[in-house]
Formats: sequence, structure tokens, C-alpha cells
Amino acid sequence: MKRTVSKLLVALLMMTMVMALVSCGGGSKSEYVGTWHATEISAYGVTMTPEDAGMEFTMEIKDDGTITATTNGEDDGAGTWEETDSGINISDDTGETIDGTLEDGVLTINLYGVEIKMEKE
Repeated sequence: MKRTVSKLLVALLMMTMVMALVSCGGGSKSEYVGTWHATEISAYGVTMTPEDAGMEFTMEIKDDGTITATTNGEDDGAGTWEETDSGINISDDTGETIDGTLEDGVLTINLYGVEIKMEKE
């Protein structure tokens, strides 16, 4: 009887460990997923904060491969994204492709010649 209980406990412990390992594997969310706020804008040799430019720019990068953007609280379009070896590739709803890089928690994108640095919420 004691031996049966020991075997049952070992089997239960092994099942618990397997379930823990399986559940951890599903949580591998990309570091790009989240809400990003512009913190710095540079164009034509001038660098300023979004507040100095009188604007607020936000991107929400979703785990399902979609992205939405807002400027001053207004919908600014949508698109898709994918992680690449060198960063992130964003395709907006007009077909324009935008590349981004992530370094030290700062996402940098170049949008129509304007460099935008963003930090995650």
C-alpha cells in the first residue's frame, strides 16, 4: 500500500512538472507587443519631443500581427507587423513598409524621413 501511494505521488509530481513546462512555452510573446508612445521626433536636423511639436503619437502592436496608430487621439491607420532578424517590419494600410529597430527599450522607426523614437507603456 505504501509503495502504491509513493508511485502515485511520483506520477502526480511528474505530471505537474510536464504541465508547468508546457504552460511556460505558450508565453513567448514578442518584445515588440504592447503600446508604444513617441518620446522624440527628428527631421531635417531638428530634434524635439512630441509635446514640443504639439502632438501625441501612439502605436499599439498586437500579438495577432496587427498594429494600430493614433495621432493626438485620432485613428491614424492600421496595418500588420512581423519580427525580422534586424528588428520589426510594419506594413501600413496603404502598402507602405516601415522598418524599426529596438535598442535599450527604445523602438526607432523612420516614417517618411522623420525618425520617431518610442518607449513602451
